[in-house]
Amino acid sequence: MNEEWNEQAQDEVEINLVDLFLALKQKWWALLLGLLLGLILAGIYTWGIQKPTYTASSMIYMRGSSTNTTSYQDLQVGEALTQDYEVIFTSRVVLQEVIDRLGIDIDYKDLATQIEMSNPTDTRILTVSMTSTDAQRAADIVNTLVEVSIEKIKEMDPEEPYRVFEEAIADWTPVGPSAPKNLAVGGLLGLCLVAAYLILMYVWNDKIRTSDDVERALGIPVLCMVPENKSVNYSRVKKRRR
Repeated sequence: MNEEWNEQAQDEVEINLVDLFLALKQKWWALLLGLLLGLILAGIYTWGIQKPTYTASSMIYMRGSSTNTTSYQDLQVGEALTQDYEVIFTSRVVLQEVIDRLGIDIDYKDLATQIEMSNPTDTRILTVSMTSTDAQRAADIVNTLVEVSIEKIKEMDPEEPYRVFEEAIADWTPVGPSAPKNLAVGGLLGLCLVAAYLILMYVWNDKIRTSDDVERALGIPVLCMVPENKSVNYSRVKKRRR
């Protein structure tokens, strides 16, 4: 008997899922409307509200030795220097000096989160970059940061090998926001919200609509069904009977 009950429960869940799918299919226009609305709102946010961002980068060449040739040991030293430089470049002393020189209104902790440093594989190049809504401001901060950091490094080790290979310039080519990403997220979010609303309405709807609903609600089988003839005006039929 338990096996029969499990089979009935599985059939009931399967039927409910099918009914749910059909209910969503009938409301395809609402799903499409949610998708379009999400795309429109994402487009307004991307091109009307969110400001474009720009990236400025500076590159530093680290020799790692006094020789002119590159060795594997030099590359290892360059990788180690990258970690050391990252600590120095984002230190409170250096960042506060950059803020004071430029006279910008920002906390050094917030500035540290905007600084990115990287060392391309198998190179002795250290890249310092920053992304901001103002390209000129980003370039000024990066160049000043490199200048102040090198001064601090000289104070600790005058013989430290380094050279500024490329200074940062104001590049007004926006790197963000990503329109395809925002549109995809907005459209998917709008579609999911509408689908969630339709699913809740389907689950909360306790109206009896089919013979299966009658059997589940009353626990008795349906013996027969009387189809409704929509061509008949039942109000007129009632009047004639009176």
